[in-house]
Amino acid sequence: MSVCAVIASGAACTAVDVEETLTGESELGAKSAPVEVVGVPPLTVIPLAPPPGTSLAACTRPRLKPADLSDDSPTADPILQSPSHRSRNGIELHGRWDPGSSYDELEPSEVPTRFRLAEITKDGRSVGARVEKGKLIGSFDEGPRLADADWAGAELKVDLRCVDGDWQTFPARIHGVSATGNGYDVEIQDPARAELGEASWRPACRATLEVPEASLATPFAEVWDERGTRTPSTGYFTFACATSAIIKCDRMGYIDVPDDGDAQRLRQTCTRMVRADFSGRDRSATAEGTLVDVEDNRGIQVREQGDHVPELPLEAVWSPDGAICRNHWRIAGHPYNHGGPPATCSAEDAALDPSRPHLIRSWSCRPGSMCERQYSSVFLKNWPAPGGLTQWSNVTVVNPNATEATVKLTVFPTGGGAPLGAVLITIPASGVYSSYGDPRWNAIDDGDLMSDRASGWIALASDKPVVATHRTSLRAGSTWDAPARLVEDEPFLTSPSRRLFSSHYLKRWPAAGGRTQWSNVVVNNPATKQVSITVRIHGVDGSLHEFDRALPARGVWNSYGDSDWLAVPNTPTKTGALGWVEIKADEPVVATNRVVHRDGSTYDAPVALLDDVGFAGATSAAKELVASSFLRNVPATGTLTQWSSLIVNNPHREQVTLTVTVHSNDGGGALRSFTKIIPSFGAWNAYGDPDWTSVPATGGGGRSEGWVEISADQPVFGANRVILRDGATLSSPAVLFNDEPLVAPSSDDLVSGLYIKSWPGGEGLTQWSAPVVNNPSEQPVTMRVQVWKTDGSLLGELTPTIPAKGSWDAASDLDWVALPHTDGANLRSLGWMTLIPSTPLIATNRLTLRKGTTADAPIVLYDATPFVPARN
Repeated sequence: MSVCAVIASGAACTAVDVEETLTGESELGAKSAPVEVVGVPPLTVIPLAPPPGTSLAACTRPRLKPADLSDDSPTADPILQSPSHRSRNGIELHGRWDPGSSYDELEPSEVPTRFRLAEITKDGRSVGARVEKGKLIGSFDEGPRLADADWAGAELKVDLRCVDGDWQTFPARIHGVSATGNGYDVEIQDPARAELGEASWRPACRATLEVPEASLATPFAEVWDERGTRTPSTGYFTFACATSAIIKCDRMGYIDVPDDGDAQRLRQTCTRMVRADFSGRDRSATAEGTLVDVEDNRGIQVREQGDHVPELPLEAVWSPDGAICRNHWRIAGHPYNHGGPPATCSAEDAALDPSRPHLIRSWSCRPGSMCERQYSSVFLKNWPAPGGLTQWSNVTVVNPNATEATVKLTVFPTGGGAPLGAVLITIPASGVYSSYGDPRWNAIDDGDLMSDRASGWIALASDKPVVATHRTSLRAGSTWDAPARLVEDEPFLTSPSRRLFSSHYLKRWPAAGGRTQWSNVVVNNPATKQVSITVRIHGVDGSLHEFDRALPARGVWNSYGDSDWLAVPNTPTKTGALGWVEIKADEPVVATNRVVHRDGSTYDAPVALLDDVGFAGATSAAKELVASSFLRNVPATGTLTQWSSLIVNNPHREQVTLTVTVHSNDGGGALRSFTKIIPSFGAWNAYGDPDWTSVPATGGGGRSEGWVEISADQPVFGANRVILRDGATLSSPAVLFNDEPLVAPSSDDLVSGLYIKSWPGGEGLTQWSAPVVNNPSEQPVTMRVQVWKTDGSLLGELTPTIPAKGSWDAASDLDWVALPHTDGANLRSLGWMTLIPSTPLIATNRLTLRKGTTADAPIVLYDATPFVPARN
């Protein structure tokens, strides 16, 4: 198995055609890291004790930016100018040091690499030590042997090469040992900040939300210089973090190789390949999540074949000194794409050659490869729903590129295995594809001619970055064009993860009007092998309910009716359960949570309202998030009013301090700002919170309208629930609701798959869309809003200015209203939108289904979908 992605997770390399992880076990310590101790003299470097006042920061600081470096400079010192310290997490040679809150002026950088074997002590006693098979082995003089947890509390010395080129020695310690004994929690002290006490000790390896065990390190009897060259050692050893290139090569099988003279060279070749170090000078020219197929001449890694993986072109052939030939760069436009071999790879280079056992070949994406991958958790065709309705899926794909895009939509059954069907399409530049009414799409089914229905999930492959949206419709009939009673739009999922979060677990939770709220999750496995997941439901009372499930290759787990899902205990003093959901997997998965209002008190009672929200990947949690709307008793149509309520979730073992700031749409000073403490694995719910309900009114009748900024001291995630209520109180019955994920501001071009104006929706209804854009900046911002027709031609362009800390609502902009029609004969429009900001913004597209043909006709349906980066 060899299709891999160089990312920060360190799980197994499998035949997965998505961003995924590298070979080995899913948990650090689940597999030993065998290392042969080679008896060679120690390095002759003589480190110095740090001068008084020397800070650890001076020896872990990132050194130079990419623009400052040149492989071709005759005066460049490859030792002092190593750019590896600027590498992103997951592609460093050793891992990532965590500077912590006491080092706010620093960014995380490469971890220290040379620990002294001869100067290890514990409880004041000297320990004789060696490294063997990924473990420290040792004993006191004439004393007992140290094993596994015995190493906790051991004191070490680490030698760091500092910014000025000198070596200095710092205190280090083993703070703890993993339960399996294969991972060590290593910390380093900063003598210059000794007055901070325990805070002067910083973790040598940085944990991530996706890989909490990345804080652990594995020892190797070797050192690596700043050109990325390995040297075996009996006097020094390296601690490699769980996300490092060294560990990834271990898990791919390149550490535990019979040593026939080339094993160690093959190991160094692997680290060059993983990090795309084409020049062999420690210039890592790759990024997290990059799809790579790997093959060597020993048969340790074999190139993956089949329809389930992209057809990748040969990228390069690698040696211990870098690439010996290169057909294309792994990442187009990467700042380190210079140096390295100019020669393209010949047929001989690409062929298996046992006479060169230390070489590795890599295949990766380049323009024209069908490498882009996105997912929708659900595919439904004529699937029954309570109340005599049927469920249907349709897909809209926008091509924001200047050239045409090729896209393949493949539908897999929930049980995994062979696809139910596929549609291959070509989308013109700036054009759109819609599956609605496409006979190829409508022909996809489960093969049962009697039922003419199907359920499953969707995988999208494309040769260019595209933006895709999945629409679920509940229809009054058994045909694809029967009248729609409910419509729900959600972006395709683009970031599979080993750890996913959703803000809602709801079981029989009361809602206004006698309804109950329920949530169900669908988890999809894009891999071609079985994946194990752990479902963790965190209660608002601090409780935890968890269970395990196995997903077949290309299969799905659906919680609907699952006994363990329904067995979560009720929240104290309530008749139902409330909490949030965490999914942990041994391979990257995607998931969606469906929240339903039901007319009854059972999980299968008739559906009144529903909303689908994709799970947030661990990498999408952030310290700065925005909710596009704050709404309290804001009139809609008729007797309806609009209300919003936040949920912010803490996925950490430590409490999180949260600052919530509500701004008015016209900018200026904040309406209100307040602080909340979220306990470990807890959540803050704004519903009924006195600080939330006391935000000053911006209009008569207690009406308040604006948007929300959220700032936290650790990454968090959450959702903003917008509800249309029939009445003017917080407890009035809910007629419609929509959960919008909290998102971080983005300066990328932003795309929405739908621009729609007075477009027929059946039974006299029309569809309308309008973006709302928030400006978190302290300065006014002018942005470009482009509206495109479905054929790729430009319909119109606006340049509205958003005040500092303000919002732009297209529905009230006369220029927006005056845009020409795409169908002038019927006075209606259909297309898509691009926002081009000059500073980070947040944008949401609000869709309404109205009873009539005007923009202010009564609302029948409301849905809001975030704009997403164009990714091009």
